[in-house]
Amino acid sequence: MSITKLFGSYGFNTQLNSFNDEMKFFAKMSILDWCGVAYAAKKEPVSKIVSEMVKEENGVNQARLITTGHRVSSRGAALANGATGHALDYDDTHFLFVGHPTASALPTALALGEELGSSLEELLLAYMTGVEVSTRIGHILGYSHYNAGFHQTATTGSFGSTIVASKLLNLSEDETINALGLVSTRASGIKSQFGTMGKPYHAGMAASNGIEAAKLSKLGFVSREDGMECDQGFFLTHGWDKKLPNRAVENLGADFLFPEIKYKFHACCHGLHSFLEALEELKQENNFNPDTIEEIAIETNPSWLKVCNIEKPKTGLEAKFSYKLTAAMSIYGKDTADLDTYCDEVCFDDNMNGIRDRVKVIPNDKLTNTQSLISIKDGSKDIKNKHDLSDKIDQKILETKILNKSVSLLSKIKSNEISSMLNSASKTKVDALVDCLVS
Repeated sequence: MSITKLFGSYGFNTQLNSFNDEMKFFAKMSILDWCGVAYAAKKEPVSKIVSEMVKEENGVNQARLITTGHRVSSRGAALANGATGHALDYDDTHFLFVGHPTASALPTALALGEELGSSLEELLLAYMTGVEVSTRIGHILGYSHYNAGFHQTATTGSFGSTIVASKLLNLSEDETINALGLVSTRASGIKSQFGTMGKPYHAGMAASNGIEAAKLSKLGFVSREDGMECDQGFFLTHGWDKKLPNRAVENLGADFLFPEIKYKFHACCHGLHSFLEALEELKQENNFNPDTIEEIAIETNPSWLKVCNIEKPKTGLEAKFSYKLTAAMSIYGKDTADLDTYCDEVCFDDNMNGIRDRVKVIPNDKLTNTQSLISIKDGSKDIKNKHDLSDKIDQKILETKILNKSVSLLSKIKSNEISSMLNSASKTKVDALVDCLVS
């Protein structure tokens, strides 16, 4: 099967009515969620640095940086805004994608949509098409690709962003397939960057890659039409286990995988969330005293041990990738949803580190990537709890949680303004959404 042609053809042929109401609901929730996270990250060091670099290039005035409002090339805006949107590591994730699908797809859509004068309805169509494709490609690459050291937000995200850009640029079917073949030689990103500015930069790289590949294809640049699956192509050189899950390639346009998206309600790596939720549930039933806790044991799928198991973090960024320290934060009543909780100072708090050093992280291959089991020895008590992030949340409850998160990051006025724009997408230009994020 030609995977490149399959997804290129699908990307070309989708229309707004190709998507069901569930897909549209989750698309709007993800866009609102990303806007809040990106807005809150505008002053982060990585956001400022990448924005400054792009400004210095003095590109054409096509799209705006949400950090400063400066007009730059759409490719530069996608790079900087993508890095900004992932700077806090608080944006949505997908366990089939094995990464952050909105992190690259939406910055691509915003930058190119602003350059082209697109409506939010056109943005929604391109975004939904892109994230559905990237979710399926991420599922094909799977955990063998991830465990080999690649960061799907950067690699798989580049393919999704290419579909977004191809859709907005009105590429032909052949041009879309060609763009996917081209980006297969551009997609990159390694997990060793986790805990540094390199991780959020990955999202910007993928967003920029998509625009570059689509624009080159539109200009007549020729690439392989089987760049993903050919001998020495992207899949076979990037840790693919040569398995082709049925769900990844079947029922395109009828069934959607993207609505299995998960949202972060703790401002840290999603690998930590199932244990943090399990711990929160235990805290509601028990009045833990940090001084009497003898041990906290966290059982998790082994794949997370190379992702978020920094034993003794030294920076706020590293703290977001530490089972031990986030467990200590939670026990001491720190709000793990609060961005300010993850600071350098917390890494050197003696009380916090006293608990940190009593935490054991235990690999358990019987647990899925969405499950954690936590055990706390507190005096004579040995208390256990299990949580699974894959458990479905009622849409009304989920919407309320995302709206509350959005208000906390954006303000109630901006959150309502963005929600209103998304609900009248055919009458609203992408410019208006960027205006809201810039101001």
